[in-house]
Amino acid sequence: MKSIMHNKRDGTCYLCKKLHMDDSVKVTEEHHVICGTANRRISEKYGLKVYLCLYHHTQGPEAVHFNKTIMQDLKKEAQYAFEKRYPELSFLKVFGRNYIEERQRQQAPKNSNSFVETGNILEETDWLKEVL
Repeated sequence: MKSIMHNKRDGTCYLCKKLHMDDSVKVTEEHHVICGTANRRISEKYGLKVYLCLYHHTQGPEAVHFNKTIMQDLKKEAQYAFEKRYPELSFLKVFGRNYIEERQRQQAPKNSNSFVETGNILEETDWLKEVL
């Protein structure tokens, strides 16, 4: 399935754009945000994946596979995107765990447009910066 978090066709690295406002075209690799043997398949099914440059995927200090903070932030963003796209489903039931604390959920505005479902990178808002 296509990503509900990031448009592969724009050629950007999700984290370059999010962390450094760098929207230049790069060679990217697919990263399933909710990983693990079973969860990787489920992540694919629901479109919870982003495209990362090598630096942000496996090689740099901000690489998602080596930076626990960045990995947790991505998982929270994936859960928000999932809940917005699939309001009839329970993230907890599908993936077996929540990444968003109740306090964070309460801080999120009810009618937030922070997640763009058209395949564009998630738009960060002030409230999202505070909870992540």
